[in-house]
Amino acid sequence: MITVEVFRGADGRIRGFRAQGHAGYGEYGNDIVCAAVSAITQTAVLGLLRHLGLPVRLKQADGYLECLLSDDERSQGQAAQSVLATMVLGLQEVQRQYPERMRVRDAVRVPGKAGAPAQARV
Repeated sequence: MITVEVFRGADGRIRGFRAQGHAGYGEYGNDIVCAAVSAITQTAVLGLLRHLGLPVRLKQADGYLECLLSDDERSQGQAAQSVLATMVLGLQEVQRQYPERMRVRDAVRVPGKAGAPAQARV
């Protein structure tokens, strides 16, 4: 199963996300659920980096993508929030169609800490 955690601050703004796992819907290279999640999350990263020119912290590995925004005002602005909110809408639609293969959940991060989320909501 693919799990996408959407990290939000106490103010509700999206601070980043982490996608991990494999859907197991199809053979490697032919899994439409993995392809959909990859396309949506990678497009959001490209929008933040190339379209908006924002600095992001990225970690990537097989079956893993984490993207975190900085806390500066521009990174938390409406344009970045629009890119990330649109990503969440796309991921929620994939989850609606393939609920046994993919899950999206909000996670509230501990204020002032870059560590794990304090509370997760499915």
